[in-house]
Parts: sequence; C-alpha cells; structure tokens
Amino acid sequence: MQNRAKIFMPFDALGGLKEAIRREELKHEGKYKDIESIDKMLKRFRIGDNVKVSYFYNFEYISFVGQIKYINFINRIITISNSKINFDDIDEIKKKLN
Repeated sequence: MQNRAKIFMPFDALGGLKEAIRREELKHEGKYKDIESIDKMLKRFRIGDNVKVSYFYNFEYISFVGQIKYINFINRIITISNSKINFDDIDEIKKKLN
C-alpha cells in the first residue's frame, strides 16, 4: 500500500532548482553589490591583514574575524583563515586593528 502512495507523490524534475533559486534570493535580498564595488573594496586589503568579514553561506550570513591568507581576483576568491569565500558572497569586510 505504501508503494502505491509513492506513485502519486510529486516529482521534482529539476531537483534542487527551488533550493538554488531561494539561495540566490536570500543572498541578494536587499544586499546587491555590483562586481566593481566589491573588487574595489577588496583591493584595499593585503595578505596578512586581520579583517572582520560577513558573508552568505548555506542559507545564512556568517561573520568572523580572521587573517587574509590569499586573494585571487581572477577566480574571485579570498581565503580568510581557513575559509575560502567567493567575492560575490561577501556582504561586508572591514580591516580590524590588532
């Protein structure tokens, strides 16, 4: 009887599409920044700088303080402590004084 009920369950032909759309909505909800402003902001920082960063990850915003280990403007990735962050996911980044 349970197998028969499975036949009538909705089928998600585009598995994960709704989740991906919602993730993008949350990511950009009132926080849209253009590519040039993010690049300009990140060019102020150097490897070894201590920063406080807030970024979108896994449906929520995460904030932490860490040291910049690597910045790649071509692939648009910054590594802070052990976290690799896509430039587009960054909400805010500020230099922290030691």
